Amino acid sequence: MFMFASQKSMLIVCSFTCLVGLSSAATISPGDIIISNHTGSNVQLLDPNTSAVSTLLSVAGTPIGLAFDGSGELYINVNNGIQKFDPVSDTLNAAFYTGVGQREGLTFDPTTNHLFSVSFGSDHIEEVDLAGHLVRTINIAGSTQLLGISARGGELVVTDAGTGNVYVGTTTGSTFATIGNVDAGATYAPDIDASGNIFVNDFNRGQTVRFAAFGGGSFGPKTTFISGLSEPANGLSIGDDGSFTISEFGANAISVWNSNGTLRQRYPGVMSPDELVVVAPIRSGGGTPEPSTFALLISGVGALFMFSRQKHASSRGARSARAKRRRLAPAGNRTNA
Repeated sequence: MFMFASQKSMLIVCSFTCLVGLSSAATISPGDIIISNHTGSNVQLLDPNTSAVSTLLSVAGTPIGLAFDGSGELYINVNNGIQKFDPVSDTLNAAFYTGVGQREGLTFDPTTNHLFSVSFGSDHIEEVDLAGHLVRTINIAGSTQLLGISARGGELVVTDAGTGNVYVGTTTGSTFATIGNVDAGATYAPDIDASGNIFVNDFNRGQTVRFAAFGGGSFGPKTTFISGLSEPANGLSIGDDGSFTISEFGANAISVWNSNGTLRQRYPGVMSPDELVVVAPIRSGGGTPEPSTFALLISGVGALFMFSRQKHASSRGARSARAKRRRLAPAGNRTNA
C-alpha cells in the first residue's frame, strides 16, 4: 500500500479568458498559471505579470494531475481517485471516480473523449469515461512504476519512473513501444512538440532530454536539450510557440524556456511545483491533431492536453524526491517531508 501524502502540484497556463467556478468567482486571464499544490491541498493561481499567487479552490485530499474535458469541467487526480469540479455550479464531486492505487499523471483524450489516469501505486493506466466509469485497465509489459502521461493527436506517451523507459502507443490501442531510456528512478514529465519530437524531464540530473522523431514511429537516441534546472525537475509543457514551461521543485520555481533551450523567465515563490499544464491556441503536428479550438498542453509528469470549448486534453504525474522515497520505502520507514 502506498502513501497518499506526496508533494505535488500541477500548473495550467491560460492563453484565453475563462471563468472557473472559484470560491471567489475569479477570472483566469490569458497567461495565468494554475497550480495544484499538494502542501496546501488546494489549487492556486499564479499571475505571471505580478508573480502573485492566490487560492482558486480547495480539495479534500492530495491534488496531483489536472485535466479539462470538452465542456470545460476540471478533473483532479486526488489520492487514489479522480475528483470533478464543475465551474458553472462551483461544485466539487469528490466521489467522481475511485481507482486502485495512488494517482499520478492524468490526461484527457478528445479522440475517445476519455480520461487516462496513471496509477503509480498499481503500475497501470485506468481509462475512465466522463460518467466516472472504468473503461479498461492498460498494462505495459516490463514497466515497474508508471508515472507521467501525455496525449496528442491520438498518440499516448507514458514514462516509467522505475526503469527510466519512455513508451509510445495510441489512446485506442494496447501495444506500446519503448523509444528510449532516460534515468532509472528519475524519469518524469513527457511532452510532444509540433514536429512529433518527444521531450522528457530527467528528475535527478536537472535536464530536459529529447528523442527526435524520424518518422514512421521511429525516434533517435536521447540528447540533452535543456540543462541547469534546479533539481528535481518535474513538470514539463511545450507551447505552440515552441516554449517549454518547467517546474523546478527544489527551487520552488517555474521557468519558461525558449524553443532553442535558452531561459526566457523564471518565477520564484511557487510552492512545491511538480506537474504543469499550458492552455494555448491549438498546436499542430505531433500525430493527428484534433479539430479543436484550443490545445491544453499538459506536462506534469509531463503530459500534454488539448483543450477547447469542445475538446481538451491534459495530463499529469511527477513527484518530488521526498514523495518517491515515501512511496518506495517499507511502510515502517515512511516519513512525512
